[in-house]
Amino acid sequence: MKKLLERVKDLILDPRVAWNEVKTETVEVKDLIVNYAAPLALIPALCNLIGFTIIGIRVPGGVVRGPFIEAFIGGLFGYLIGLAVLFVAGWIVKLLAPMFLAKVDFKLAMKVVVYSMTPIWLVGIFSIIPGLSVLSILGLYSIYLLYLGLQAVLETPSEKTILYTIAVVVAGFIVSFIASMLVVGLFFGPLYMRMMAG
Repeated sequence: MKKLLERVKDLILDPRVAWNEVKTETVEVKDLIVNYAAPLALIPALCNLIGFTIIGIRVPGGVVRGPFIEAFIGGLFGYLIGLAVLFVAGWIVKLLAPMFLAKVDFKLAMKVVVYSMTPIWLVGIFSIIPGLSVLSILGLYSIYLLYLGLQAVLETPSEKTILYTIAVVVAGFIVSFIASMLVVGLFFGPLYMRMMAG
């Protein structure tokens, strides 16, 4: 836990130094997911659950709260889908690498993807109060981390890094949108409809 917190702090406060450390570390993809991504991805998942079921959503006429069990199952599904998307994003970074003269290495690509997600997971805490979700815009810091990571870890030439970053962000947005639609379509869409009707 201490190592995780130190890595989070370094990525947020001193990202260039953090990426140089990441570059030299030997870490398996499984460890990256289990020891870093999985605990941090719990932040938005748990905060969404609390915000949705306990604090509630303000609507005209009052506050509505979702049923805990259904929201928990939907949240768990979304959490697992979110972790699976990391692997898809890692493959995207690897597949795009030759176009931008970067290193073609799945493990390195996964490092860049997972550590770049840190701000997005952290700002998930704001979803505990649905009205504060606008502050999730702070998660855009992830794009800057991605930019630095592509340059430092995958050794992307500086003149190619911005285009590589844009390509990864666009591809990642498409994958995330599809994953979100899957979760909303299967769980939260029908749940919201029942809540509003009741």
